[in-house]
Amino acid sequence: MRFCFSIISSNIFGQDLQYAKQVLATLCSKDFSGRGYTNNGDIKASKYIASELKKFKAKKAGSSYFQNFAMPVCTISDLGVLKIDSSVLKCGTDYIIYPGSFSSSGKYSLYRLNKQNIEELNNKKLTESFLVIDTSLTNDKSVKDIINKIRHKNPNNAKGIITLVAKNTVQVEDSEPRSWVQMEITCNSFPENAKEIELSFKSNYIAKYKTRNVIAVIPGISDSVIAFSAHYDHLGEFGSVFYPGANDNASGVTMLLDLCKTFSKEKPRYTMAFLFFTGEEIGLVGSQYFVSNSTIKLNTIKFLLNLDLVGSGEDGITVVNGSVFKDEFEKLNKINKEKNYLPVIKTRGASDNSDHAPFYHNKIKCFFIYAQGKTGPYHNPDDTPENCSLAKYEAITNLMIDFVKSY
Repeated sequence: MRFCFSIISSNIFGQDLQYAKQVLATLCSKDFSGRGYTNNGDIKASKYIASELKKFKAKKAGSSYFQNFAMPVCTISDLGVLKIDSSVLKCGTDYIIYPGSFSSSGKYSLYRLNKQNIEELNNKKLTESFLVIDTSLTNDKSVKDIINKIRHKNPNNAKGIITLVAKNTVQVEDSEPRSWVQMEITCNSFPENAKEIELSFKSNYIAKYKTRNVIAVIPGISDSVIAFSAHYDHLGEFGSVFYPGANDNASGVTMLLDLCKTFSKEKPRYTMAFLFFTGEEIGLVGSQYFVSNSTIKLNTIKFLLNLDLVGSGEDGITVVNGSVFKDEFEKLNKINKEKNYLPVIKTRGASDNSDHAPFYHNKIKCFFIYAQGKTGPYHNPDDTPENCSLAKYEAITNLMIDFVKSY
């Protein structure tokens, strides 16, 4: 028995978009603290996701919707004013500090690296200085390996290393502490002849931070499983600045909940699994934990669709593993052409760049799908719902439904 998804889709098409906007706004609100590891942001988000799953009568995959585990995380607190000479910089916009940075408070001299003085570093100790590396050096192939070693190993024992970036800073998560400060500052915010940096913050390393995945299923006619996944964690907050993470990846979480709502209306052909992972930003920790401790038999999963960065779509989507699983990609592409959902579907090979990777390495067929188009900047405070166009949200959602229907 295969019921008609297209009827359901056409009846609730506009309603789905309204639901998407509501969920996106909720997940990106300050109440969730950027869905990171301060103020229980991740835990609050997981509770909200579970409450939505319960509304749709999705079943627990085990005794609970939650799969609890612990992982190492680094956070920053007590962030004070940061100055370059007399200029006050704004966190998230003008600069970012990597969470694994060593706690620091004080004023420090600046040593600006260039091609002319790079060899002098062999004999320099910079224990009370910040080393400044311009993007022109990081993009220069002749010194790229040397620069990468300096940035990641800090052989001169600098108090901190600043990388100047041309456009937007890109905040990261850390799971291991450093013995120095690692920063990015935009070129426009950094005076050419700057002499001094003043900053103050505390870093916190938590070896076993308690967090959790959220797992639910909708039983189907068959015990064979089609799984959807998305990571719900994001970068959290730094001082008064928080990272909403609309495109990355409230958009994917929203789409999974929307799909759950659709598939819950009638008994589907396959059992549908909805996997919401934490720890993706730290290094696919939640998805790897799930694969190693699965509450669903991995050998029952026929296919997994991982959705990450799906808040746009004006310029189509890209399918990681599309060139690996060619038959499935052709099926997806054929549906898209017949229904005229998206302007283009691009294909990529295998890549460990999202939560599909642990499944792929366990020989489970899977795609990682991300959209291209209008969104806020990546890993930046401006990744907001307002900057997420949702232009092809309905199209991508219905493409996923039609793909499952045809599988």
